[in-house]
Amino acid sequence: MTDIKERAPGYRYSRRGTLPLIRELSVVDNRRNALLLALQWIIMVGAITIAIRVDHFAVYILAGLVVGTRIQCLAVMMHDACHGLLFSNRRVNDLIADLFVAYPLVLSIDLYRVAHMVHHRHTNTMQDYDYRVQRKDPDQHFPKSGRGMIRLFFRSLFGLNYYRVARAARVWSPIANFHNPGRFGFDYRLGLRLRYVAWAVVVYGLILWSPWRWQILGLYMIPQFIWANLFNRIRAMAEHVGVPDALELNGTRTVIPTLLDRLLIAPFNVSYHLEHHLFPSVPWTNLRRLHVHMMADPDYAAHAHITQGYWGVVKELMPPPAEQKAA
Repeated sequence: MTDIKERAPGYRYSRRGTLPLIRELSVVDNRRNALLLALQWIIMVGAITIAIRVDHFAVYILAGLVVGTRIQCLAVMMHDACHGLLFSNRRVNDLIADLFVAYPLVLSIDLYRVAHMVHHRHTNTMQDYDYRVQRKDPDQHFPKSGRGMIRLFFRSLFGLNYYRVARAARVWSPIANFHNPGRFGFDYRLGLRLRYVAWAVVVYGLILWSPWRWQILGLYMIPQFIWANLFNRIRAMAEHVGVPDALELNGTRTVIPTLLDRLLIAPFNVSYHLEHHLFPSVPWTNLRRLHVHMMADPDYAAHAHITQGYWGVVKELMPPPAEQKAA
């Protein structure tokens, strides 16, 4: 994995024959996305309300799991929004994404976009911020033994490595960028910074005014340290870690998810990550259809890095059993 200028000839996959289909698939379903976004918040608010009313430890745990899965959905929606795929109108896309997706995660769609576009242009190179973070984080170094994987998932589930995620995510955070450092050559203008302040004052003010302030904050924030931290780490390590990267087709991994994978780790077709990198204009609703079409291309089917399920990813990122015994 080297700088993009050193890519070997033939690294890039030809897109010519697919462009007519891409134009057909690159249509954002505004109504469906609006309903899905509303549904995530209805589920989260419902789970938190039920937990507070029942006031039992087991129900709090279950509600936290539900909230954690919905936070994962918000994170995926933020990713789509940064590509302008949440709503077809760019201003509406960015405003709704900030207010109901990014700000609740203490992030900014504008800050996330500028870093993420660099990731797309320079995937798996030192110009790619995600790749540089991966190289510095021991938790993202693979392969790992069975014991190493168990330790990683244990630390992720109990939030013991969350500080590394938070440290890396600071470049996307309005709080960390309020002084406008101009990372990635982006001007995080004053109006955007003040919008976050206004949102935070209103939202956190209402929560702190509520008599159930600590239950609400706990049920929303704690799952980000545990469940969402675990789910997001598994999803993230599946995207570009442990791939050959000899060709564009095997520099990104697509995972064919199980039903449980879709519920916990990879909602909204985010696991079709190779297809997304090849054609980032295609919204989540059409990524599975795009995958089926691409698999009909013998060159794509022969070289694309496709893994069955996230358990399959875990096994790919572990050394063969014989090597583990020898170690």
